[in-house]
Amino acid sequence: MSSSYRSWEEREADATKTRAEAALLAAQAEAAKQDLGAGAAKTATEQLAEQVKQARLRKQLTAVEDDAADDQAERDERRREAALDKGVVFKRLVTVIFVLGLLASLPSLVMYFLGLRAEDGPDEPALYLLPVPFFLELLAFTAVKGTQWAVRKGFARWPFWILTAVLAGFAGLINGSKGAELFGPIAGLALAATSIVGPVLVEVREIIEARTAGDNRDAAQRAADKAKARAEAAAAKGKQQRERRQDADRKTMFPKQFEAYLRILASVPAGALDRDEAWKEARLAVEYPEVHDRLLTLLSLPGIISRSAALADAWRDVQGGPLGVTADVLDRRLGAERALADVMTAAEMTPERVAVDLFLADLFPTRTGGDDGPAGAVTGKGPQGPSKTPGALGGKGKRPVRQQPAEEAVKPLEAAHIEQVEKLAEALGGTDRLSVRKIREAVGCRTEYAIRLRDTVQSEQS
Repeated sequence: MSSSYRSWEEREADATKTRAEAALLAAQAEAAKQDLGAGAAKTATEQLAEQVKQARLRKQLTAVEDDAADDQAERDERRREAALDKGVVFKRLVTVIFVLGLLASLPSLVMYFLGLRAEDGPDEPALYLLPVPFFLELLAFTAVKGTQWAVRKGFARWPFWILTAVLAGFAGLINGSKGAELFGPIAGLALAATSIVGPVLVEVREIIEARTAGDNRDAAQRAADKAKARAEAAAAKGKQQRERRQDADRKTMFPKQFEAYLRILASVPAGALDRDEAWKEARLAVEYPEVHDRLLTLLSLPGIISRSAALADAWRDVQGGPLGVTADVLDRRLGAERALADVMTAAEMTPERVAVDLFLADLFPTRTGGDDGPAGAVTGKGPQGPSKTPGALGGKGKRPVRQQPAEEAVKPLEAAHIEQVEKLAEALGGTDRLSVRKIREAVGCRTEYAIRLRDTVQSEQS
């Protein structure tokens, strides 16, 4: 057999190996393909993420740029508002106008003074008058600066105003006449304006700066403050008118009180005493002059702090009681209390109670005392006292029926008791001041008996 011969097993083994290698290559190719797809997907994802990131950054950059632009616009707006509030443009324009006015009026002044000729002199320019125009313009400029200095120091500005007006008017007269002579009336008026308008605008600028110095308010705040000031002024004016009408009515209706009112207001510092309080004191001065005199005496002493405290002390010194309480007031109060006590006492003896007491007294008569027994002993076989069990008139919630008032109502008055009540009336100052409560306390009797004693003594005294 030749050496190239291979058995079936060998060939099968080679085929198996070849198939395995082919499968391995296929697997590797598939893996490479999958890796390539994953890499492509990853690359696409990364690209998408990068795009999103770039978009976010562009958005943030745009927002930052917009904010920066807004901030710049806001700063520019604030600068414009500040420039408008401070009048920067106006001040610059005034300066430019002033300088242009000097430049325009100076040649006219120079021509005027150089054109002057001395009498019987040579026909030559008056060169010795050449400094005069510069002197006049410099003097006007000095007056303007003097006004600025006076504003800064708070001095009077009117001397500089007069100087500026005289110099500007003199220069305007010269320029106007020379311009009208050379170029006509319109040119003369224009040249006169160059000498007058510039200094006037400078003075106006200084007045505005003086009035707005230290004022950091904006236009809205100033407008609000002006509106508030106008409202307050209107309210104050209305209040003043009402007070005037009220004073006129008081003067007509209460002349004495109004005269005292004026004296009180004149005796104190302006605004130290309220108008209504002064009017109350004026009424006090008319109705209680002694109290008011005492008040003025106390107020003149050192150490008096409160006017109301001094009034209370003055009232106590003169009237002897708290503020507003007099002897008549106290007497009326005590009389009212006595009348109220009498009414309350009389309310206890209603006709129904008297009828019931008399009926019970007829049913259960009591003894007044004597040889047969002690006072109050019951004759016969009637009840010995109030029933301890509820009856027709003594049910639940009812008080025991009293039998003693009927006895007191018919009991004769004792002379000693009458004399005792008369002494009580004399001590109180009259029978009209007798009260049932005081009689009961003095005599030690029941209400019905005290009423009879009071009526008897009052009838005897009348």
